[in-house]
Amino acid sequence: MLQRRKSKNIFPWQKPIDYNVQGLPVQGQPGVWKCGYLSESEGNYIEKFYPEVGTLYDLFRRGKLVSASGDCLGSRNKNGQYEYLSFNEVENRAKALSAAFIHEYGLTPGNSTNIGIYSKNCPSWAITVLASVQQSMPIVPLYDTLGPDAACFIVKQAEIRLVVVDSIKRVRSLIEGNNNRSLSLKHIIVIEEDDINEDDTSRAKEVGITLSTFSSALEKGKKLHVKLNSPKPDDTYIICYTSGTTGNPKGVVLTHRNVVANISAWLKMIHTFIPEVEQPLPDETHISYLPLSHMIEQMTHWTMLGNGVRIGYFSGNIQTLADDIQAIRPTIFPTVPRILNRLYDSVQAKLKAADPVSRALFKLAYKRKVAMLRNGVITNTSIWDKLVFSKIQKQMGGRLRQMVTGSAPLSPEVLEFCRVALGCMLVEAYGQTETTSLVCVSWPKDSTGAHVGGPTPCANVKLGDVPELNYFAKDMKGEILVKGPGVTSGYYKDHEKTAELFDEDGFLRTGDIGEMLPNGKMRIIDRKKNIFKLAQGEYVAPEKIESVYVRSHVVQQVFVDGNSFERWLIAVVVPEPDVLCSWAKNHGYGEKTIEDLVEDPKV
Repeated sequence: MLQRRKSKNIFPWQKPIDYNVQGLPVQGQPGVWKCGYLSESEGNYIEKFYPEVGTLYDLFRRGKLVSASGDCLGSRNKNGQYEYLSFNEVENRAKALSAAFIHEYGLTPGNSTNIGIYSKNCPSWAITVLASVQQSMPIVPLYDTLGPDAACFIVKQAEIRLVVVDSIKRVRSLIEGNNNRSLSLKHIIVIEEDDINEDDTSRAKEVGITLSTFSSALEKGKKLHVKLNSPKPDDTYIICYTSGTTGNPKGVVLTHRNVVANISAWLKMIHTFIPEVEQPLPDETHISYLPLSHMIEQMTHWTMLGNGVRIGYFSGNIQTLADDIQAIRPTIFPTVPRILNRLYDSVQAKLKAADPVSRALFKLAYKRKVAMLRNGVITNTSIWDKLVFSKIQKQMGGRLRQMVTGSAPLSPEVLEFCRVALGCMLVEAYGQTETTSLVCVSWPKDSTGAHVGGPTPCANVKLGDVPELNYFAKDMKGEILVKGPGVTSGYYKDHEKTAELFDEDGFLRTGDIGEMLPNGKMRIIDRKKNIFKLAQGEYVAPEKIESVYVRSHVVQQVFVDGNSFERWLIAVVVPEPDVLCSWAKNHGYGEKTIEDLVEDPKV
C-alpha cells in the first residue's frame, strides 16, 4: 500500500465507473447491447466527438490548429535521425499534388474518381491521401504485399486512372498487368525515383501509361491553382480491399462519417477514462509501421492528425523496426499479438537463463506490479520499474503511454505481462474492415484478459444463432452482429456479397462467434467463416489451431488447411530463423543457413 502511494499513477481514475456493466441493453431492442458508459442523453451510439468535425478534412484542420502547425509527418534521414514536415508543409504539398491531379493528369474532382496508392507507409502516402481528400476523391490502398494479379484486379474494378507507388518494382508489375491495355490505368507517380530508367518509361508508354516522379508532380502542382472541393460526411473516403484469401479481394466502402464515428468512439473512451491524455505531450509521437492499407492504421493516423500529434514512419523493413523504435521513442504504439508474443517469449528466455537471485527479484517485482494494476495503478515509475522493468521498457523506446492490440487473440498471460512490464495503458480491440475498425474495446482500467470489452460508443451489438455450430443467442453465444455509424454500406460493385453481409434487421454479420459475459464484456470464442468439415464429418476452425502453434518460440507463422475429401489436416510452418539456427548450432548442425536447415529432413 505504501508503495502504491509513492508511485506516480500516470493514468489516475477521476470518477467511478462500474466495470461490471460494460454493455447496456438497448431499450426496445431485446438482445441488443450498447456501450456501458454512454449516458441516456447520448442515445444508443455517438457519431461525433468534436462538434465541428464531420469529415476527415475537418479533422486535419483541427490538428493543424491545436498543434500551431507543429511537427506532422517524419521519416529518417541519411544520418538515421527523424526529420518532420510541419502541418503547414504537409497541407501545402497536398494542395500542390491535388492541383497536379486535376490540371497535369486530367482527373475529375469529386467522389467518382478513385486514387490508387501502392506503397509502404511513408510521408508521401499521407500527403497523397490529404490531396485526394481535398478534392473529395476516394483513396484505394493496394496492399504492400499484394501480388500483381490482385493489384491489377483492384485497379480494374475500381477504374483507377492514377496510382501513386513507392518503387519501380511495383511500377513494373502494374505495367505487366496492363500489357493488353485492359486496365483503366493511365498514370503512375513514383515516390522513390532513383531507380527509374528510360526503359521503364518507354515500356510504360507502350501500354498507354505515363510515368512521372512524386517530386516532379509536386513541383508542377506548385505552379497551378485548383479550387478546394471539400468532402461531405457521406462521401466515400476509402475503398478498402480485404485480402481475398478465398477469391478476389472485396472492396469495403467507407465514408467520412464511418471513419469519424470510429475515431469519435476512441476519443470518447479516452475522455471517459484518461482525460489528461486528451492534451498530447509536446513531443507525443506515433510510430507508423502497421500497413496503411488496413483500417487500424488508418484510424490511428487520423486520430493523431486530428489531435496535432506527430507521426514517424518506420524505415520500411519490419526487421529493423526495433532500431526505428529506438530512434523515434514513440508514446503511442498500436500493435498486433505477434509482436507482444515475441517480446514476452524473449523475456521468458532470458529469465530461464538468469541466475536464481535475478529470477526471484523478477518474480517479486511482477507480483507487486500485478497488485498495483488490479488496484487501478498503471505506472512506469515505481521502484519495481527502476529495478526490473525499465530494461524492457527501453526496448520499446522507454516512453510508451498508450497501446492497443487487435487483429488476433492475445493470451491473458501475455496481456498481463505487457501491462505490468511496459507500465502503460494497453487495451484489446475487436473489429473488422467492414465496421471501419472498432466494435468492442476493453476498458483501460480493466486488468482482466480473455475478452475484448464491451461495445464501443459507435456500435450496437447482438448475437445471432449459428445452429450448425450449436451456438444460440439464448445461451449468450452466437455470431456477432453489428449496427451503427461505423458500419459500411457494403462492398464496391458487389451487390450479391453486400446482400449477404446484413441480416433482416440491418445488422452486419461479422462471421465471428462471441459470448456475451454477464458483465457486458464480449469474448471471441470461434469463427463462423473460416471453418470446414473433414471427410469424417468433423468441423475444424483452423485459426484456433494456428493460435496455439504460433505461441511456440520456434514458430514465426503457421497456416492450417484441410478439405472435406480428406480425414486429416495440413500445416505450412514458417520457423523463427534465429531460434532455429541457434538450435541447430547447439545440436551439431554447425553454421548452416535457414534455407539449408529447412531442407534437412532430420531438422
